[in-house]
Amino acid sequence: MKPVYLLVIAFYIVLLQAVSFFVTRRKSASSDAYLLASRGLSVPLVSALIAGTWTGGVSVVGMAQGAYLHGLSALWFQAGIWMAMFITAFILPRIVTGGKTYSILDIVNGLYGGRTARLAGFAQLVFSVWIVTMQVVGGGAILSFILRGHVSFAAGMCLTALVFVAYNVMGGLVATAYTNLVHLAATVIGIFLGGFYAIAGCRDFGGVAGGYYFTLFGNMGPVQAVSLAYINITLGVLAQPVINTASSASSMKGGRTGIIIGNLITVPIVAMAALCGIVAKCAFPSLPSLSALPSLLDIVPPYVGPFLLLAMWAPLMSAGSPFLMGATTLAVKGYIAPALRIRNDRRLLLASRLTTLTIGLIALLLGFFVKEILRETAWLAVLMSAVVYVVFLGWWRRISPVWAFASLLGAVVLLFVSAVTGLDKLIHPVWPVTALVFMLMGAGALAARRATSRSSAG
Repeated sequence: MKPVYLLVIAFYIVLLQAVSFFVTRRKSASSDAYLLASRGLSVPLVSALIAGTWTGGVSVVGMAQGAYLHGLSALWFQAGIWMAMFITAFILPRIVTGGKTYSILDIVNGLYGGRTARLAGFAQLVFSVWIVTMQVVGGGAILSFILRGHVSFAAGMCLTALVFVAYNVMGGLVATAYTNLVHLAATVIGIFLGGFYAIAGCRDFGGVAGGYYFTLFGNMGPVQAVSLAYINITLGVLAQPVINTASSASSMKGGRTGIIIGNLITVPIVAMAALCGIVAKCAFPSLPSLSALPSLLDIVPPYVGPFLLLAMWAPLMSAGSPFLMGATTLAVKGYIAPALRIRNDRRLLLASRLTTLTIGLIALLLGFFVKEILRETAWLAVLMSAVVYVVFLGWWRRISPVWAFASLLGAVVLLFVSAVTGLDKLIHPVWPVTALVFMLMGAGALAARRATSRSSAG
């Protein structure tokens, strides 16, 4: 089957590049078209971007792994993202204001000024690059496992990065949107076709269901389950790819509708991935958990295997691409163009393409140093939590930029100290960071109230 898998992968690569080439010739002639699709994306394309962003390697391969270990309670991880997208759709008018929003920098700058905005943007940029890295590493793991003897881990990473970085460099966000339609089709067909065959052939599915695998909190317990959901709410609600996508919609209503539809599309995909993980537990009870979904290739018929393979590989690129374009938009609009004083649109377009390529290369290089994907991602996600707290508190009450900057800087320092001292192994850093930010921002709100009282009294 391995030669067949290689042919399927080659065909899929050609298809993606052909789609990218076609849309690039038509719709990526300016920097605004490259970064934000000229703010003209239809509801189906917004939905494809949102759905693709949140059905990445963690949501499909990682969810199968989580369900292999914890049962359906692993869905709490994704539940946080689902809730975050509904919140984002609700507050969208605050995020996209006057057709001028490009990134988190614009949102924070309107609340606290440039210095705080640059720090928040840097945190978002670091996290976005890391998510791209995670998808590249996932591609290496999947391809090297399935094509043992033909593709090494390093070659799998390079191939995955090359494919989606290439079409992003060519076509920008428009290419990301159209190729995500292809990725979603491949994921849906593969995960459901392979999943149904695997479930139908699993003789002990009921036996596993009789344990904790189909309970609300599984073997994680309510505290860990709810913590996973909470972290992902703060991660997803102002994620740069979502801001990018929402800013690219042709209208506010279209942006909201696309976010909701895209969010709903992810639910059955991720749920089926979880069921596949439980099937893998039935068939291979002592398997390394990360191999839960790939192991089903040994169960499904040969004519289903190629579809299931693409359902594992495509999500890595469907998530990596929006985060890559989000990082590009953030870097170019927030740092590179102002620093180099680029005003000519052709130069800005060139700078955008070079930035996309550079970020892709950085992500690939970082992939060789990754040790624990999920732990390191959840650790860096705390930076996003701090940014979300500062933004939401700024919407609620006017607070001095000094307190917001101190909160973000304190979160960075606390995260570093937590990692160096090993405190993050005892308590997830999201909780001490949450306490620190609310303490400092609360002090800022109190100071603002006292200043207002003195002004009124005077």
